[in-house]
Amino acid sequence: MIRINLLEQRRPEKGEKKVTLPADRMAVVGITVVVLLTVGFIGWRWYALDSRLAELKQEISRAEQERKELTKALQAVDEYQAKKEALQKRVQLISDLKRKQKVPVHLLDQVSRQLPDYLWLEQLVERDGHVEISGKATTFNAVSNFYNNLKNSPWFTDVVLGNTRQVPEGVSFQLSCRFRPVTEEAAAEGGSQAAAAAPRG
Repeated sequence: MIRINLLEQRRPEKGEKKVTLPADRMAVVGITVVVLLTVGFIGWRWYALDSRLAELKQEISRAEQERKELTKALQAVDEYQAKKEALQKRVQLISDLKRKQKVPVHLLDQVSRQLPDYLWLEQLVERDGHVEISGKATTFNAVSNFYNNLKNSPWFTDVVLGNTRQVPEGVSFQLSCRFRPVTEEAAAEGGSQAAAAAPRG
């Protein structure tokens, strides 16, 4: 096969020297190109990291703001809970005081309803629903009637007749029982009983 080069090769004219790059200059150019590319890559990488850092700082700032808002919200919830508990304690205290105020009045009312004739009380002590009663009667039957009345009453439980003895006035007795706490149903029942027992004109 015959190859023909149609391009005319330029031959150096007389007196013109052929220019060639030495090998060390080629190496310097190559290194320069590599350095420029490396610097460019580092610059691009630094810019990307700097942008990412700025985004992360913004996210941290938003998260910190949200944390502060949540902390305030939690503090508000804690304050509300504390106020609620304090209010509940006050309501409970008021309810207990009202209940305790009702007990002596209701207790005396119910005891007086159970008193038979010829019997009177000398002392009545109530502590946390436990009642101690002492008194006198003209006969043992009156004491027995009082004991049975308390035992049959829905307001008294654990009725126990204590020391009973003969005295110059008749009979001296001691009695203990428990008084039921006043509830809304009990108060309503007591009111109905009082209305039924009231004389009608």
